[in-house]
Amino acid sequence: MDDVLLLDTEAMPYEEVRRGRVHMIRRKRLPLESGIPGVTMEYSLSIVPDGYFTPRHRHNFDQIRYTISGVQSTGLGDLAPGECGYFPEGSYYGPQKQEGECACLVLQFQGASGEHLLSNEEMNATYDRLLKSGGKFENGIYTTLKPDGGKINRDSYEAIWEEHEGRDLKFPAERYRQPVMMMTNNYRFWPDRKRPGVEIKHLGSFSEARTTVTFQRILPGGEIPACVQEDAELRYLIDGSFTFDGKVRGPGTYMFVRNGANVEALRSDSGATFFTITLPMLADLAALLKSGSPLPWERADKRSIAAE
Repeated sequence: MDDVLLLDTEAMPYEEVRRGRVHMIRRKRLPLESGIPGVTMEYSLSIVPDGYFTPRHRHNFDQIRYTISGVQSTGLGDLAPGECGYFPEGSYYGPQKQEGECACLVLQFQGASGEHLLSNEEMNATYDRLLKSGGKFENGIYTTLKPDGGKINRDSYEAIWEEHEGRDLKFPAERYRQPVMMMTNNYRFWPDRKRPGVEIKHLGSFSEARTTVTFQRILPGGEIPACVQEDAELRYLIDGSFTFDGKVRGPGTYMFVRNGANVEALRSDSGATFFTITLPMLADLAALLKSGSPLPWERADKRSIAAE
């Protein structure tokens, strides 16, 4: 695994995402390996089409969304360009009724409860298996027939997850009453006292895992100094340009910096702004595994976190 991964998202192809919803999302998957056995994370640059619909629902994983263009429907207030939403495991949102196309960054990742996030390959294979068994996906619902001809309706994601895992989906108890919508234009950049020439717009840190969402701005002529990276970061360049590893890179560049990586300096002559997600949980879990200690959701003294 590379300590630092960089790629130009403009040069990547789109793939279709089959989830049993109304209309189909297209996305570019941005490489992201947790480094922790069994911990799945998926990051993508997604196009949500006009007419996309999901009923009111919730997840057993965490999700972060950042709107690049268009307006993103959430059922709890739309996310305009530049705005960000945190959708915690266990908290309801929707229905989503997309009007017009939008482009967004979407991170889906295992929450603090430790429930498994299905990979794209697992989701698609199970979706196909359910179709072959005679069921039907429509309007975000998976429908099967009883012997007497009656219908059994389930949320499409729940049906896929339960088929794959072979057990009922138990949603984590809510940590937040509802998702958090961040109107980012109302935040200000704050100087980073440890890195002159760098400013941070801190949007929030969430759950026990301390997942953090920020904008990082490098002022013209500034740099992020060379360092040993403490926590993994997902950086997406939304404005400006920067020089790293001897190459100048522009908007749409995706950068995954692993926890523990030896990272060279990142410089910008004209200035650069990243949308950044920081994942302390990866270094936390790696330290527990190295010490032989159980992960938080494996501990015998944990309180019950299943809501149902």
